[in-house]
Amino acid sequence: MKVSVAMITYQHEKFVREALDGILMQETDFDFEIIIGEDASKDKTADIIREYITKHPNKFRVTFHDTNIGMMPNFCNTLNACKGEYIALCEGDDYWVNKNKLQKQVDFLEADRDFSGCFHNVMVQDERHTQLESKPWRTYDRDVFNLKDTFSKTALFHTCSFVFRKSALETPEWFMNVKSGDMSLFAIVASKGNLKLLPGNMSVYRKNDGGVTHNEQLKDYHSNRLKLWNFVNQHYDNKYLKDIEKVMAFHKSELRKFDTSLKGKLKRKFNI
Repeated sequence: MKVSVAMITYQHEKFVREALDGILMQETDFDFEIIIGEDASKDKTADIIREYITKHPNKFRVTFHDTNIGMMPNFCNTLNACKGEYIALCEGDDYWVNKNKLQKQVDFLEADRDFSGCFHNVMVQDERHTQLESKPWRTYDRDVFNLKDTFSKTALFHTCSFVFRKSALETPEWFMNVKSGDMSLFAIVASKGNLKLLPGNMSVYRKNDGGVTHNEQLKDYHSNRLKLWNFVNQHYDNKYLKDIEKVMAFHKSELRKFDTSLKGKLKRKFNI
């Protein structure tokens, strides 16, 4: 098998058809399979996936979990179930919009063995307004990136744009204990070779109400990023400590703002 498309789903009833259609429309000169981890959704996500399996019985391998195992265990299990030489990612609430996306990315990786993965830019859709934003998700000043570039405040690129070599995949034990699975994966793959930005916006990332909005979520966000970079630093035996410390300093600084804010509230409350 040349390519495995890895998809995790949970409560994606409103979106999963568009995600699956974007994959199935791909025009390629190679075979690809669709590997899905369905994490015991309470809506009709599983029913919709079964409908697609009936129509395309030889295209899918799906694990329907009886109980919810959580995003990261589901992500790891799904990645490790992939048999393709290359793995492409598309979560159940994002979708692809270019029928040649897979072919372009695999052609690039086939032609240049120095790269372990490639990605492209994406457009953003706010699901509350069901409209695409006019600007792509990120802007870039170059098209070749290395491991150190993945040590960043936010993800270097979006998950639904990534295709990488299965040979570059690792899912260490700590992988289960982070919340930023995409950033962990990007760093691991980039340690095996450079990453290439290809031209074009070939997929869509959906914004939703589950994002980081209020203070407690923001505090957890920065705490979880510190946890992530601690794990990554240990994974590489402090080899990139100076680079990782720079991004950790940012998250530590953001967390200190919450402590300062709390102290101020207590002083005002108790007049001290």
